[in-house]
Amino acid sequence: MMSEVNSVTQLHDWLIEAAETERRLPPAWRKQATGFWPECLPEWGGYADPGKHNTLGKPSGVEIDRFDKIMLSISTLPSIGDRKLLWSVAHSAAFRMRGPAWLKLSRLLRCDRRTVKARYTQALANLYYLVKDKL
Repeated sequence: MMSEVNSVTQLHDWLIEAAETERRLPPAWRKQATGFWPECLPEWGGYADPGKHNTLGKPSGVEIDRFDKIMLSISTLPSIGDRKLLWSVAHSAAFRMRGPAWLKLSRLLRCDRRTVKARYTQALANLYYLVKDKL
């Protein structure tokens, strides 16, 4: 399935890349944007330039393939809690230089941040050995 995985840290990096790829994909449902703002004076420059859109770039084909492989490998984990933990840590670390937000995750899971990190490390190791055995 994932023959290129050499280490647990590489699997961690691929999980974060998969979360970033998911954010770059187009939404499943298109939301209609409507607003009823009063007309503003054109010389007032408080709003952003209407011609400029700040969006994330589209994912490449390699990123989408790796995203599919990661999703298939996560779905083979027997524990639903491990699956949710891996994906929530990956999403909290996506587009973030400092890594996962352990404190925020610990508040969501109602336990200590060190416990969340230890559970994540164990779940990541379980996933690595599960994927490694399938090769």
